[in-house]
Amino acid sequence: MTTIDSTTMQAWKQQLDMAMRVTEAIIEGSTRMHEVQIEAATEAHADAVATQQSLASASSPQDLLRIQTEWLAANQRKSVEYWRHLYEAAAETNQRVMSCLGGTPPKAQ
Repeated sequence: MTTIDSTTMQAWKQQLDMAMRVTEAIIEGSTRMHEVQIEAATEAHADAVATQQSLASASSPQDLLRIQTEWLAANQRKSVEYWRHLYEAAAETNQRVMSCLGGTPPKAQ
């Protein structure tokens, strides 16, 4: 049976530790992105229900136009916010992974 010298053993441990830290960073980032998606879906569902209720009580073309305009404007704003949150979660995950690898994270463009 061969023995592994302490330097080799230490290097091996360091590689495994780095792999585990990278895995942890990726899992946490994925979880955060999932949370962003769930929050957005929950909010979108609540907005859809509220909009449906508003539509049921609309009594004129002006009411319908107002409801549609408000709904579209809110969706546009929320869409930008959603993608910003996903980008932030991905960028943070990338930064953590790069930190685990001992490198410098790429600069945002």
